[in-house]
Amino acid sequence: MSSNTYVAASPFLILLLLVCVYWLTVTIRKRTGNPFVNPMLFGTIFFIVYLKLTDTPYSEFEKTGKLIGFWLQPAVVCLAIPLYLQWQKIRAQWLPIIASQVVGCVVGIVSGVWIANALGASREVSVALVAKSVTLPIALEVTQVLGGVPAVSAAGVIVAGLTGQMVGFAAMKYGIHNPISKSVAQGTASHAIGIATCLEKSGRFAAYATLGLILNGVMTAFLAPLIVPFLAI
Repeated sequence: MSSNTYVAASPFLILLLLVCVYWLTVTIRKRTGNPFVNPMLFGTIFFIVYLKLTDTPYSEFEKTGKLIGFWLQPAVVCLAIPLYLQWQKIRAQWLPIIASQVVGCVVGIVSGVWIANALGASREVSVALVAKSVTLPIALEVTQVLGGVPAVSAAGVIVAGLTGQMVGFAAMKYGIHNPISKSVAQGTASHAIGIATCLEKSGRFAAYATLGLILNGVMTAFLAPLIVPFLAI
């Protein structure tokens, strides 16, 4: 590794760049109101270019990712706070929430397979998109059980999250006026990235999005192996 590459691969430099890119993207998005100015999208593009130009191995970048990943665990636990604060309202609406989750789960499973089939994908690729709408650890486990390609599953999860973050609320602007419905839909279709989008609005939105993520993850893990055999793959 050359001296320039050694400096470019420094975890502290990469961490600084991560924070700067995120801060800059969020600032631009707030000032312009453009949902397509997305921190995750621009961060991914920036670091692909950065790693290529500096000849930095991905394994070096991954070390910095682990530093950030360590703090994701307490961050996820913190999501239980807004969920707890809204628990009485959630319990009073358990039936429509569960019913919508079942529908959202089935649509998420079926749509991934049908879209892949329509584009001529192989069975392994189609199956990998079954769990595109759930959080990554669950998606990878479901994909392995069904015999899909984990890398494709990971890409599908990212695309689903980015799509929900960029156009989710805009797509629900017409016909859906209940903020609770919008929040649950974001968590169901776009997992943790959808929660982050809701958290920008309020803790109440984030609570329902968190509920959507949890229920959809559990339901997908149980229903995907039962539904996939009946799909024409």
